[in-house]
Amino acid sequence: MKKLILIVQLICCAGFSQNNYQSEIRVHREELNDYFKNPKKSPLPSKKIKSFSGLPFFSMNEKYKVNAKLSYTFNSPIIYIPNTHGETEAYQQYALATFTIDGKQLTLSIYQNLSLKKKRGYENYLFIPFTDNSNGKNTYSGGRYIDTTIPENPTGYITLDFNKAYNPYCAYNKKYVCPIPPKNNHLDIEILAGVMY
Repeated sequence: MKKLILIVQLICCAGFSQNNYQSEIRVHREELNDYFKNPKKSPLPSKKIKSFSGLPFFSMNEKYKVNAKLSYTFNSPIIYIPNTHGETEAYQQYALATFTIDGKQLTLSIYQNLSLKKKRGYENYLFIPFTDNSNGKNTYSGGRYIDTTIPENPTGYITLDFNKAYNPYCAYNKKYVCPIPPKNNHLDIEILAGVMY
């Protein structure tokens, strides 16, 4: 009987956890759409804001929320990532993140923008520009981004949520300058999660 009660509790907890995550993604998407609708903040050209009805998203899929193992690279040399205006921006690799999706082991470099790191509130900000095999088909051809922060309690792992992957602003408006994902951050798999194009 105790075993049966434990199984029921585990099933209930799993269902509650999934519902919480679905709510988190729904709120995240609502906030993103509200941002795009805001004339003072939206990356859209002003003439397109009035007709904007919402970003296209893939269906939420929890397999794209991964627990990635970190290999820290604190003393890596500064690299200069090209942007869409033909210039470069200084970054430092924070770590390599290794994870598995559909049985395939994948690795991404996680970066810190050195100028942004100096701004108050962004000291722990981490940036992951990436491309995958969906680019140019149902996602933006130039790749997408994920934002995260340095974990408060270092465990050697970090959560990467591709359901929160978004397009660079230059996908919507040429006035923006966007970092181009480096070749080492190409995932040889389709990431059918996050914002579509």
